[in-house]
Amino acid sequence: METWLLYFLIVAAIGCGWWLGRREKRKGTDAVGSKYYQGLNFLLNEEPDRAVATFIDDLEVNPDTLETHLALGGLLRRRGELDKAVVVHENILNRATLDKESMQHVQLELARDYLLAGLLDRAEELSVELEGASPSVKNDSYKITLEIYEREREWAQAIEVAKLLAVGDRTEKYEKAISHYYCEIAETCLKKNRIEEARSAVSDAIGHDANSPRASLIRGQVDINEQLFDDAIKVLQKIRDQDAVYVPESLETLSIAYQGSNQPSDAFRAYLSSCLEVTPSISIVLTIAASIRDELGDEAVAKFVANHLKKNPTIRGLTQLIDLHMDNTEGIAKENLSILRSFTEALVADKPAYRCNHCGFEGKKMRWYCPSCKDWSTIRPIFGLEGE
Repeated sequence: METWLLYFLIVAAIGCGWWLGRREKRKGTDAVGSKYYQGLNFLLNEEPDRAVATFIDDLEVNPDTLETHLALGGLLRRRGELDKAVVVHENILNRATLDKESMQHVQLELARDYLLAGLLDRAEELSVELEGASPSVKNDSYKITLEIYEREREWAQAIEVAKLLAVGDRTEKYEKAISHYYCEIAETCLKKNRIEEARSAVSDAIGHDANSPRASLIRGQVDINEQLFDDAIKVLQKIRDQDAVYVPESLETLSIAYQGSNQPSDAFRAYLSSCLEVTPSISIVLTIAASIRDELGDEAVAKFVANHLKKNPTIRGLTQLIDLHMDNTEGIAKENLSILRSFTEALVADKPAYRCNHCGFEGKKMRWYCPSCKDWSTIRPIFGLEGE
């Protein structure tokens, strides 16, 4: 993409240079045209400071040269030279005599510079000013404003902006984002023990995305806080049908709900077994194993885990199997198993447990928002030998 932009800039430069040359020829001088090519030379020779200075000093900003200035600013931004991109775009706003829509496009580019540079206040000020711009500019300004509010965790304001974007072909995307904003509010309320506010927020989240596993998980936590264990079980079990890969995220909360309810323990195991048919998660296997250990003993549990590993081998499952055998082994055999266990632990010690299915971002903890591609609900547990 950067190479394409550079070629575009070169072509634009040649065109502008030709035009400038013609104009200066009529005036009897070629000084500006000469300096213009000098600036292009600096850019191609990886001297962006001198290139920017030359373009700003010697290339007039007008409708004919605007695209060249914008291409230069965009190229610098993509190369990470944000301070120089800001200088280019600010120069256009300060010196140009352009129509209103062109100036709005430049403001939008400058807002993007500020956003990437972390100057959120300046980016927000510019993007808010563009609310009265043309539809295409306004829509892009909303996206910048939304990202600012996400970064600042201003969820109520993010909801209002996302509602403006939730039209046309992208409705589903922004409805899901709004659901997550309400989930963020609900989690904050839960931490502060404002249970009714949390319940209201999670209800709003479900209203925007009825199949949100995150909303079901939070709703279950709210019900447990109010000792509504059967209600918690009912809502948490919906996650299996909403998106079974997130069932492992609910196991701890669901276990608490079953402990507080009057439902028999085999009901919990039956539900987990049904989940295992949908998603071969080692977390589910180990939760079942823990629930039946007291009842059936280590030998039965080891057999259950081993049978799963034959079909879906994982290092976490092997580590658990080693633990079970170590508890019933003495002497050299136990020492050897301990050495083997240290190897299995080392194999997964630095391995990620979650991955974004859009950009490939990886991490060891669950995130509902990808910090790399800045999208919601794209991070999922990693399955396979080193994962679930």
